[in-house]
Amino acid sequence: MHEIPLLEVRDLTTRFDTPRGSLCAVDGVSFSVERGMSLGIVGESGSGKSVLVRTIMNLLPANASVASESHVGFDGRDIATMTPEEKQHLWGPRISMIFQDPMTALNPVRKIGAQIADPQRYHLGRTKRQARANAADLLAQVGISDPRQRLEQYPHELSGGMRQRVMIAIAISCEPDLLIADEPTTALDVTVQRQILDLLSAIQRDRQMGMLLITHDVGVVAQHTDRVAVMYAGRFVESAPTGTFFRNMGHRYSGALLRSTPQVGAAPHTRLHSIAGRPPDMVNPPAGCRFAPRCEHAVGECSMPPDYREIADAHLLACHNPNAAAVRTKEGTAQ
Repeated sequence: MHEIPLLEVRDLTTRFDTPRGSLCAVDGVSFSVERGMSLGIVGESGSGKSVLVRTIMNLLPANASVASESHVGFDGRDIATMTPEEKQHLWGPRISMIFQDPMTALNPVRKIGAQIADPQRYHLGRTKRQARANAADLLAQVGISDPRQRLEQYPHELSGGMRQRVMIAIAISCEPDLLIADEPTTALDVTVQRQILDLLSAIQRDRQMGMLLITHDVGVVAQHTDRVAVMYAGRFVESAPTGTFFRNMGHRYSGALLRSTPQVGAAPHTRLHSIAGRPPDMVNPPAGCRFAPRCEHAVGECSMPPDYREIADAHLLACHNPNAAAVRTKEGTAQ
């Protein structure tokens, strides 16, 4: 019997009304996340990653709209058909999110302990004493020393890494089935980034949660996800199991993202690679492949939109002129 995905997204399209016209930030995106699976979504700033997850979380501003044909299903249920009360108890105990900037996501005038305890009291019905005790346990789990002392502190009294750990503690406080981490290490130094990412992976494995990890750094997903999806100009352009993706990267944009990542072993003063040009204007996007104006390998067919098709088992690609080494039939022979 086919298992129902924990999260199923089909043809998700999100638009914003702007003074210049309708801006399509997410354009027909489809994917699914199974229980215990981690999916990394990578792409430059402005590619639509954060809008995608905020659409799932129903955290859009008033000028945004979601297409009627879009579908977001959780554990077999269409979220759009849920009652307001059902949605209140979906966000937190079933789906939780770690935001980019903990300094703005945390309430600056409330103590850390209250911010971790409140979701438990509301969603799980725990007493003040129970929630506070569990808040201290959660801080210890995420690697914060002297957890009971930290409960009495305010966000501004903690370092950036500690605030991010507090955000993780809040996100897992109600034991969600799906954790969404939106650029969880953006403002942290390299050492703390590694600690936070390893912590997230360990929590995800231990609790068998599904996880969406949003990042602009291709290197981050290499060690912390089961599957990778590359997003450009509102669309997925490539998606594959993580091992397959890094062995047989097909889309030219995927390769450009990887080359633009600084290499630890590179010689001093090595020039960093950058992707020429800039992402398209999403009010008036290109008619064909949206990466073509910046692509060194564009061909005539790139004036037409590429199909998002399966080129090998579980490896999806939208490119007219992909990296030849990646193009395989389902039997694994070169085309």
